[in-house]
Amino acid sequence: MIVLKGIGVSEGIAVGKAFFIDRKLTKIKKIKINESNIAFEIKKFKEAIKKTEEYIKHVKELSLQDLGEEHSFIFDVYLLLLKDDMLIGETERFIKNEKVNAEYALWKVSRKLINIFEKTEDPYIKEKKNDVKHIVDKIIRFMTNDGFVFKETSGEARIAIAHDLSPSELVSLLKQNIVAFAIDLGSKISHTSIIARAMGIPAVVGLEKITDNIISSDDTIIVDGFNGVVILDPDKEVLEDYIVKEKKYRDYVKELEKLKDVEVKTVDGEFVNIFSNVEINEEISISNEYKAKGIGLYRTEFIYLEKGDVSEDEQFEILKDAVLRNENKPITIRTFDLGGEKLSNLLPHPDEQNPAMGLRAIRYSLRFKDIFKTQIKAIHRAAVFGDVRIMFPMISGVEEIRQAKNVVEECIEELKNEKKEFKENVPLGVMVELPSLALITHLINKEVDFFSVGTNDLIQYTLGIDRNNEYVAYLYRPTHPAVLTLLRKIYKDAQKGGIEVTVCGEMAGDPKYIPVLLGLGYRNLSMSPSAILKAKMIISRVKISECEKLINSLKRCKFARKAEEKLEKFIDEHASDLFFH
Repeated sequence: MIVLKGIGVSEGIAVGKAFFIDRKLTKIKKIKINESNIAFEIKKFKEAIKKTEEYIKHVKELSLQDLGEEHSFIFDVYLLLLKDDMLIGETERFIKNEKVNAEYALWKVSRKLINIFEKTEDPYIKEKKNDVKHIVDKIIRFMTNDGFVFKETSGEARIAIAHDLSPSELVSLLKQNIVAFAIDLGSKISHTSIIARAMGIPAVVGLEKITDNIISSDDTIIVDGFNGVVILDPDKEVLEDYIVKEKKYRDYVKELEKLKDVEVKTVDGEFVNIFSNVEINEEISISNEYKAKGIGLYRTEFIYLEKGDVSEDEQFEILKDAVLRNENKPITIRTFDLGGEKLSNLLPHPDEQNPAMGLRAIRYSLRFKDIFKTQIKAIHRAAVFGDVRIMFPMISGVEEIRQAKNVVEECIEELKNEKKEFKENVPLGVMVELPSLALITHLINKEVDFFSVGTNDLIQYTLGIDRNNEYVAYLYRPTHPAVLTLLRKIYKDAQKGGIEVTVCGEMAGDPKYIPVLLGLGYRNLSMSPSAILKAKMIISRVKISECEKLINSLKRCKFARKAEEKLEKFIDEHASDLFFH
């Protein structure tokens, strides 16, 4: 038995025989050519591009049947790469100038492009290198007549094992009864991982050497997508244990899916509004599928990560698309929430010793007002098409709220002068995530139209810890008395001001902490679309009166550890089957 640890990118358990895919390219050789052969090499290259394009379009069609239109953008990325001058145009020039074979020219040019993406520290931009690798791999295979049709499986459910898989290869495999996959490369944010989650198939990536450990395609494999574990040739006892787990997991998923169309309420009849946190428009369809009330947090950072300093018109088109996809339900758009240091190659930013506590979020927006105004104007224009709200992140006090509102007023005047169509009265709110703001919510509940509570940063800044730091992460306790005191105050001050309040941090999407939020009074929760069904499950299992008793009990705890124990007992009593791992 061999146990390998990787990154679990899609939850679930699968047990089955391996379907080993040896996709490694043979080494590309450099071949010098004569002037007279240049035209032949370029023709071969163009024909391979045409075949690749046809192949991607075919797979896109296949994916539409199972994945719907929301994930077709993944294949559009590949189609765009086939027209990219830095990749395709440069390869043609390389063939002509260097007088080499097309395979080598493409490989050489692609390495330069991949190196550019490799050097960036941003994970989203870095991930683009894999898109380039995948498309180059396909073009070269067509040039070398190595095709893309996998050998058919026997019809029995199989687990794909490969060095790497592109989204198009995964879609092809799913047509052949592949129920899970495990690969050497990959990351959580790769397009292949996104498709795995959308399809609900267990997947573990980043295993580094699983292909070196597979002996034959009939090896028995266990994929544990919860824990990022893959077990090869399991012992009898382990195998039997996982077969039982796999069955339980299938039953668990069936139970969760019953909640898809349910408007959720507690046992004692209190309705709870569930919203979604999204960062790309394609996630909105999942939000709609799970019957979310709208988008509680639309992150705009991805727009900048994808495109850098984006024009007003481009932002308007992206936001308009998001608003229309959201089907006239509320959508709260958070303004830029990064520091420029993360986009230093795309946006202006001075050097800072401590960027996390420095010029980021609203502070960055107020410093670089032109960028901020471009965003605010695009949002007001998109608001014509639906129920849009604007939220300012990392506000520390009243002064920043007023400065931000002044910028909004300036934008409205400019839009009027430019005679552009826009909505004037867009509700304005703040993300309450700094203790300084949480302590004065009674002073700002008349300054804005709504509060959103960002529990991730609120907890970190209140307790003074970085939850990603392994040495202090144990101190990250949402039930710490100081955190509960702030959460209670924020809710009460929102009530007194007659404004809405939503929790959009991870506490809202963690079923364990939802009874705490309900007991404190919160009825609007915003979370990742993938967390919605579990949230519905716990809400449908508890009474508000029980949640309020829980809070009274937690209030008496001087130690966060004790509060956690009480909470875990509460969850065991009401929904012991809630967590599957």
